[in-house]
Amino acid sequence: MLEFFRRHRGAFLITITVVIILSFSVWGGWRRSGMAGSRSADDTAFTIYGKDYSHIELGRLESYQRLGYMLQMYELAFGLASASEQLKSLDSRGANYDFVGNLLVLRQKAVEYGVAASDAEATKKLQSLGPLQKDGKFDEATAAGVEKNLGMYGFTADDMLQIAKDQIAYEKLQEIVGSNYSPSQLAVAKTYANDQQTINASTILFALDEFKKKAEVKDDEIAKYYGQKKDTYKTPEKRAAVYVLFEKPKADDKKKPEENAKAEADLEKVAGDFDAEFVKPGADINALVAKFKKDKPDLKLETLPLFERSTPPAQIKEDSKVVDEIFRSALKAGSNSDHVEGAKGYYFCKVTQVEEPKQQELKDVKDKIKEILVTQKAQEAMTKAANDARTAINDGLKAGKKLDDVLKDKGLKAEALPEFTAKNPPPNNPQGQAIAKAASETPAGSVAKNKDAISSDKGELLVIVTAKELRKRDDSATLKTGEENSLASRARSDLFHSWFGALRTAANMHVSMK
Repeated sequence: MLEFFRRHRGAFLITITVVIILSFSVWGGWRRSGMAGSRSADDTAFTIYGKDYSHIELGRLESYQRLGYMLQMYELAFGLASASEQLKSLDSRGANYDFVGNLLVLRQKAVEYGVAASDAEATKKLQSLGPLQKDGKFDEATAAGVEKNLGMYGFTADDMLQIAKDQIAYEKLQEIVGSNYSPSQLAVAKTYANDQQTINASTILFALDEFKKKAEVKDDEIAKYYGQKKDTYKTPEKRAAVYVLFEKPKADDKKKPEENAKAEADLEKVAGDFDAEFVKPGADINALVAKFKKDKPDLKLETLPLFERSTPPAQIKEDSKVVDEIFRSALKAGSNSDHVEGAKGYYFCKVTQVEEPKQQELKDVKDKIKEILVTQKAQEAMTKAANDARTAINDGLKAGKKLDDVLKDKGLKAEALPEFTAKNPPPNNPQGQAIAKAASETPAGSVAKNKDAISSDKGELLVIVTAKELRKRDDSATLKTGEENSLASRARSDLFHSWFGALRTAANMHVSMK
């Protein structure tokens, strides 16, 4: 089996070498928005356990998460990424760094704790994966097809073995940390009762539109609001621009992987050469397009007429990064942008016109302000009415009154719900999950608390729980076992994350800003 996975790796190594070396050598040195200087593939991306890793090594390690997705090793791909999220809030790349850092900690600790898998164990794990099986059994032809497809993305047989080893280590470390934990039978019983008891409940809708009809807003209130918020009432900024797009070549299944890789590398090379000219002071985008047409005849300058950020032209509507770059505050009329990698390829833009926001007069925004104030007053009145109703119903039920009598006294109308449980919310109800959660936490004969107020597209709902009953079931033993396993799984996951987070902290990972 191991030899089988190694059999065709030569072509795959060529592919990944072409893609990584050429793409990083071209794009790695390009400017990065918000960063000083430039970055090359060999620059340090991060440090962990006192060892520096370059950007090319970072990219290689990141790719294992994608490989996990492709092989349907979701526990590793998703679970390891969230095992310790110390850099997730860093920026858009933080989550990627977390996965890489966690992966290196996993590999280090697999060796230290003696759970590193052998090639034979990894091969067995691969054979058990769904994508490599046919009719529930490992199939060599199917595996060969998967290996070939992965090779098009630059993955080799060794990568497949390595990620299988990572999965095994991940499972074994979780077993070491949490295998001895079991929830108490009292906790299981409480959870079972909460999740499986039958609930009878009703809801009262406080419709926002009804309160809007009653809300009154005077002209002096509108004028006061405008005076306080005047600076926010301006016409949106508009910008016009021209751009050139180096469109990425589409992968051709009829070509060899290395041919597709070369086509992409060639595109990146010519786009990189364009960028080198584009960043020079006074660079003329028109002249550059004319110059580069020699190597790329389909290159052309596109025009974007004045538009608002929220309503971009059709050409760039699906590429928010391009829109964001054109509206970057540092760019003025006549400025060249940074390059932007969008969904279609690499964009280079020049802002040709900027129309600054203009102050709007009260008469221009009066109706808009009135709607805001009407909604505010309606929401306040709706919330007060819901709170008053909650108090009145709870007081009436505690006093021994029947629910129908309390509702009649207060002029309220409740809608009875079909029986449900916390695990099986009211069907065909958009707020079913929220209703079930609030009801499961509310004693019978009372209204859900303020914190459990439920917002709907029509207004606010009060949940009144009239009865709860834990009925006998033939499958109760099975359900209790399921509850026990679920409680154990959550607790073991929490334990593992806490333990693994401490290991990550001790690894002292630092991301380079160079």
